[in-house]
Amino acid sequence: MGIYDRPYYPESVPGGLAPSWDGRSAISQIIIVNVVAFAANAIFSGRDDSLTNFLSLHAGDLFQPWMLWRLLTYGFVHDPANIFHLFWNMLSLWMLGRAVEDRYGKAEFLRVYLTAVVGAGLVWLIRHSLWKDDASVVLGASGAVTCVVMLFVFLYPKVQVYFWGVLPVPAWVLGLILVLGDLMAGSGPNVAYDVHLAGAAWAAIYFFRGIHLRWMEQPWSRLKTIFQGWVRPDVKLHDPEATAKDDAEADRILDKIHRQGQSSLTSSERRFMEKYSRRVRQRRQS
Repeated sequence: MGIYDRPYYPESVPGGLAPSWDGRSAISQIIIVNVVAFAANAIFSGRDDSLTNFLSLHAGDLFQPWMLWRLLTYGFVHDPANIFHLFWNMLSLWMLGRAVEDRYGKAEFLRVYLTAVVGAGLVWLIRHSLWKDDASVVLGASGAVTCVVMLFVFLYPKVQVYFWGVLPVPAWVLGLILVLGDLMAGSGPNVAYDVHLAGAAWAAIYFFRGIHLRWMEQPWSRLKTIFQGWVRPDVKLHDPEATAKDDAEADRILDKIHRQGQSSLTSSERRFMEKYSRRVRQRRQS
């Protein structure tokens, strides 16, 4: 049984797919950063496109660890000679990404998007470094956007979308076309198909494994808690900030259950609610 055959998948998107703009959403902020980067290159770089080139990921960066910050920045710059490179990526993100952000929340959406940028860039970097293709450069949000589009496909496989803005098809058909197109293309000039496929793969892993990236919110705080547990294992620490964040996450999940039903929860969300319920009971008993 395919994902699009499952009866509990919705046939419409809450809130619809009608164009809208919210300057506070993750989608709008990502679009703004990409557009500003494109404009800044045009204004300050001149004909050599030095800003875009500086922020792009180069195949030789794998052997220059001090340049690995480009694993993030390459995803926010686009081909200066082709404005449609920016336009189609941002349009896809705007049209389909809003429903994904609404489903996962702003913070989690940002974590998924940024890990897709870094992960897809890392796949490209390793592949081209092994081929000793040191002259290659990759740039653009395509890998992360593909991840977002595929998450939309997994979440709403029966929803009708318009391929190329003209042909109405179920979302799962769009996903199939995108993945098969990249697999059949394999490689080509000026298109990083491996980055697209890496983004799609991350979407599949994230969705079907029920991963949640909430742990990335406060990595240093978590390390501190672990360290304190080693040093003073018998001392119970109360962290008001962590408690407030847990309460907010529990409220988000309960709202999701109210709107979409308990079957919509991921395995990580179910585990969180189980642990949260135990902690609440312990606080009441103490």
